[in-house]
Parts: sequence; structure tokens; C-alpha cells
Amino acid sequence: MQTQLSLKEMTTEELRVLIAAIQDELDDRKWDELLAQPVVPGTAMWEIEQRAKADILADRVKEWKPGKLILDRYS
Repeated sequence: MQTQLSLKEMTTEELRVLIAAIQDELDDRKWDELLAQPVVPGTAMWEIEQRAKADILADRVKEWKPGKLILDRYS
């Protein structure tokens, strides 16, 4: 059974872990909200899609092969 601590009882490291977990959750929710939006001109997802299409057309996208490190793609 876990015991609940008040923020005042937590160590600095425990608070950092808690803050990081909260930030991760907020980031996930932000992406969930963005991905749930329809892709229409002017929205963030539309802009991301347009940049991705431009990168593909300009041949700035490299093929990824499973099992290779990402850094290997740029060396």
C-alpha cells in the first residue's frame, strides 16, 4: 500500500519526479487535443501537414530502417 505525502513532506527529488510526470501528462493531452482536431487550413495540424509535404517534395525526408539508430541516419 502506498502512503500519500503532502508536497511539504516530499524531498526535492520526489518533487522533481512528480513535476516531470505532470509535464509528460500535459504534453500527451496537448498532442491528443491537436490530433483530435480536423485538419483544416489555419490549424496547427494543417501547418504541420504542409511542412511535412514540402519536406517530402524537397527530398528532405530520409527513409528510416528499423533497427538503425536515428543518429546513423544523419552521418
